Amino acid sequence: MTVASINDLKPRSLEIFHELVSAYLEDGLPVGSSRLAKSSKLDLSPASIRGKMSDLEDAGLLYAPHTSAGRVPTETGLRLFVDLSLIHIS
Repeated sequence: MTVASINDLKPRSLEIFHELVSAYLEDGLPVGSSRLAKSSKLDLSPASIRGKMSDLEDAGLLYAPHTSAGRVPTETGLRLFVDLSLIHIS
């Protein structure tokens, strides 16, 4: 992941990233697009969420442990999540 790839992410992708990591931290399980579509304020279809998740995976922030298992944050993704959280606290 590069700074450029993070800067290229749209606000909607970062919102999905935040929701996904928050959900992952609740139970430690991979998070699927259907779960995010049902349980969040995103107002997007699972297909739209999957597209954004793919962008986040390309940026090195998420990965899929199995083909249909949903996504989990990478170490870099978790670091970004913490850094973004600290920015919002300041």
